[in-house]
Amino acid sequence: MAMSRDTTRTSLTIALIVFVLLTFVLAITTYLVFTKQFDAEKVAVDADIRTREAKSELETAIADKSKLQEFLGVPEDTTIEDVETEINETFEKKFGDFNGEQKNFLKLSDWLLGAIQEKDEQLKVLEADKSKLDAEKTAAMQEAEKKLAALAAQVQEKEKTATQQKQAFDEDRSKSEVQSNDLLAKQKTALQGSTRLESLIGEIKTAKQYLSPSRQTKFEAQEAEGQLRVLYDELKERKETIEKQNEVLAELRVSDKALQTAVLAATPKDNRVDGIDGRIINVNEADRSVLIDCGSTQGLRTGMVLFVYNPIDPRPELGSKKGVVEVVGIESSSVAKARVRQDSTHDPILSGDAVATSLWARGKPFESVIVGFIQIDGDEKQDQERLAELVARVGGTLETQVSPSTTMVVDAGLPKKKGTAKDRAPGWRPADEVRRDRQIKEARSLGIRVVGLDAFLEMLGLERDSLDSNSLTSPGERRAPPVRGENVAY
Repeated sequence: MAMSRDTTRTSLTIALIVFVLLTFVLAITTYLVFTKQFDAEKVAVDADIRTREAKSELETAIADKSKLQEFLGVPEDTTIEDVETEINETFEKKFGDFNGEQKNFLKLSDWLLGAIQEKDEQLKVLEADKSKLDAEKTAAMQEAEKKLAALAAQVQEKEKTATQQKQAFDEDRSKSEVQSNDLLAKQKTALQGSTRLESLIGEIKTAKQYLSPSRQTKFEAQEAEGQLRVLYDELKERKETIEKQNEVLAELRVSDKALQTAVLAATPKDNRVDGIDGRIINVNEADRSVLIDCGSTQGLRTGMVLFVYNPIDPRPELGSKKGVVEVVGIESSSVAKARVRQDSTHDPILSGDAVATSLWARGKPFESVIVGFIQIDGDEKQDQERLAELVARVGGTLETQVSPSTTMVVDAGLPKKKGTAKDRAPGWRPADEVRRDRQIKEARSLGIRVVGLDAFLEMLGLERDSLDSNSLTSPGERRAPPVRGENVAY
C-alpha cells in the first residue's frame, strides 16, 4: 500500500513536471509566435506610416506644384520644360534689364526691390523739389496777394477820393444850379415886378378922375410915389366919411322896424353882389333842374342856395335876382346840378344866366361872425346852435371875432321879449351890446359886409316865418315842386 501510494505520488509528480514543462514550452512557443507576429505588425505599421508619409509628401508636392503653376500662371498640364521656357521668354520680354546669371524669381524680386528703392529715392528727391517749388509758389502767391491787396487798397482809396470829388462836384453843381435858378427866378420876379410896376404906374395915372378937384392938380405934379400918397389921403378921407355915415345908418336901421324899412327903401341902389360865381349851361324843364358851370366846385355843398341874375350886368344888385336855385349834386370838378326853387314865367331862367351867392367863393372858406341876440323862432331863447348848424351845412364856420379873413358879419339886432317892444329878453348883458357895437365897427373899418338876420336867412333859402321852436327847415331839403305859376316861390 505504501508502495502504491509512492508510485502514484511519483506518477503524479512526473505528470506534474511534464505538465509544467509542456506549459513552459507552450509559453515559449506562444511568445515566439506572438513576437514574430508583433514584429511583422510593427514592420507593416512602419511600412504603412512610410507609405502615408510618402503619399502626404507627394500630395504636398502636387499641391505646391499646383500653387506654383497657379502663381506662375501656367496650366496644370504644362511640363517643367515648358514652364522654364515660358519663364525665360517672360524674363527676356518684360525684364530685359535683369542681367542675373541665374534667372529666378527670388533674384528678380531682389532686383525689383532694388529698382523700387532707387525709384523711391528719386521720387523723394522729386517730392523734395516739388515741396520746395510749392513753398516758393506759396511765398510768391502770398507776396502777390499782399501786392494785390495794396493795389486794391490804393484803388479803393482812389475810388473814395473820386467819389468825394464827384460828390463835391455834384454839390457845387447843385448849388450853382440853385443859385442860377434863384438868380433866374429873381430876374424873372424883377422883370415881372418891373412890368407890374409900369402897369401900376399906368393904373395910378388913370385914378386921377376919381380924385376931388383940389387933389387932381397936386396929383399931376407928383411922381408915382407921391400920386399914391395923394390917393391914400383921398381914400382915408372917404373911409372916415363912409364910417360916419354907416354908423348913422346902423343906428337908424336898428332903432325901429318902420324906420328901418324906410331907410332901406331910400338907400341908393349900389348894394351889389361881390361877383358872379357861375353860369347856367343847361335848363331841364322836365324835372325843373339846371346845370351850373362854376369853374371849380371846391367847397360847394348840396343844399346851398344860389340867386340867378341877368347876365348883362357883371355886378347886379342884390334885389334884382330873377330866380333861386338849390344845389342838389356835384356833377364834376366844375359843374353842379341844382333844382329850381323860384322863377317866373315872364322872366324864366335861361342858359347863360349868372348865379351868385355871398356864402361861397371858389377856393375861399366862408367865415361868419354873428353878433346881437340870435332869435329865429318865436320863443325868448337864443338860437345860436341852430344858426351854427345851418352855417355848417353850407360848409361855413362861425367865428367869435372879426378878422381880415371874415367873409360876413350877421347882425341879429338887440333882444326883445315876446309881445313887448321895449323890454329886452333876460340873459342879455350890457357887455354883449358893447361887443356887438365893437364887432360891427371893426367889420365896417375892414370893408366887411354886415347883413341883418333876415337877409342872411334869405341867403340860406329860409324865411323867419317858416321857422318855429320845434323844427328848422334844412336848406338842403328836397321838395317836390308844385305846378309853377307867375311869381310863385317853390
